[in-house]
Amino acid sequence: MTLLKIVLYAIMAFGQSEVDEAPKTPFEYTKKIYNELEEIKKIKPEDYFSRIDEYRVGLEKYIDHKKRVCEGEFSFIILNDPKVSNNKNMSQKKNKLSKEEQALCFRELKALQITFINNMFVARKKYLDYLHTRRIDELQSTRDKAVKELNKQFNKRIVKKRR
Repeated sequence: MTLLKIVLYAIMAFGQSEVDEAPKTPFEYTKKIYNELEEIKKIKPEDYFSRIDEYRVGLEKYIDHKKRVCEGEFSFIILNDPKVSNNKNMSQKKNKLSKEEQALCFRELKALQITFINNMFVARKKYLDYLHTRRIDELQSTRDKAVKELNKQFNKRIVKKRR
């Protein structure tokens, strides 16, 4: 019974630590996304394919969500004030983003997407340079082996003719 309790506490503690790591506010979530954007540039070429999808999926989900926020789909949820939620007679228009807020939101979204594209370019270019270098090395190695094998064959013929 004691062992069961220990295991359950360990599972609960592990589960709680994962929950603690999740962003709690929209600002923390946005900061996490911008950190991921910076990490994309730093992906090692060897790890590109194994790690890029993790970043890409999360960032595309964030961009889609942000686009919907800018269009006003979620403005009631985001701009919801506890005082306002009690008053059901409030019109939806008061919870919409103003034209200036929408323009600012879309500019921020555009900047985020440009950063995303540029950082993906940097990571992909490093990966392609890495692949190119590997393939050139393989080509060089193949050429060296072929030349060595050819020299071996000709050396055998020259030795046989001398005898």
